[in-house]
Amino acid sequence: MNNEDVRVLRVIETPYDLEDKNVVCYPQLVLYFRIRIFRLFMQPRVVYSAVTVDLVKGEAARSNKFPRSEAIEISEAAVIPALTTHEAAIEEAEKLLLRWLRHKYKIYKIPQMDIVKQREVHKVFFYAQLKNNETVLIDSVKGLEMQ
Repeated sequence: MNNEDVRVLRVIETPYDLEDKNVVCYPQLVLYFRIRIFRLFMQPRVVYSAVTVDLVKGEAARSNKFPRSEAIEISEAAVIPALTTHEAAIEEAEKLLLRWLRHKYKIYKIPQMDIVKQREVHKVFFYAQLKNNETVLIDSVKGLEMQ
């Protein structure tokens, strides 16, 4: 592997040892928002929410936390390229949060949403061989087989 083929990127922490595995890195943008919901005759309510945006499909999903990540060196061939810009990803995250806030709280005015933290991370997938010589793709965060 040449030095120009190696890239340093941040991956979501995993309990698996990725040293000897063939891995594929899937790009995601993780955002942590502070949201001020305005209420009549009261102080604004402050809510925090994490959102993960898939940088390939451009889809957003609420997260239960802002994940820890670590830097690793990986081959450029193992990285799936991002097809969505960060600006478009932030817009999708804000739309998702607005729908969630309308469902969760009675809001009459568009809330103020500020990004507290933002990080592009990669989710790692790898292949494993089962005892019956079947090859499966494993998600390194959830540890589940992907069909």
